[in-house]
Amino acid sequence: MKKAIFYLASMLMLLVSACGDSDEPSNGNAGSPRDWTYSKEQIKFYINNVEQTSVSEITVRSVQLDKWGESVFPWYDTTLKVKGLLPKNKIFNIKVGADVERFEGSTIYEGKEYDVTGVYTGDPFEHYSKMGIIVYLNEK
Repeated sequence: MKKAIFYLASMLMLLVSACGDSDEPSNGNAGSPRDWTYSKEQIKFYINNVEQTSVSEITVRSVQLDKWGESVFPWYDTTLKVKGLLPKNKIFNIKVGADVERFEGSTIYEGKEYDVTGVYTGDPFEHYSKMGIIVYLNEK
């Protein structure tokens, strides 16, 4: 009887873990609907109007600053984790303020200060593979 219960419990655990959709963010994510890992074809990254084709990945992670339901377009404290800009694929973090359409902030890259602006492309409520991100760093 113990073996049967163990077997059923194991099968149930496997079934539950197999039902997860690995290309979707977790339901417990309290961030922005733009939080996602964007791959090369979804990215445009510019420094002083020169496209940086080495950027291969940008992971967006956000924390909502407004209280839930307080604003139609909530504002987020967002981090852009940029892969491919620094040597050896080290991650370059950029902190910005964002809503679901755009973002802005500033950063220091290679000892120089830059204004950071950008936009998201695609509908934030469609599948993540149809979204994109455009980032502009312009020297101050």
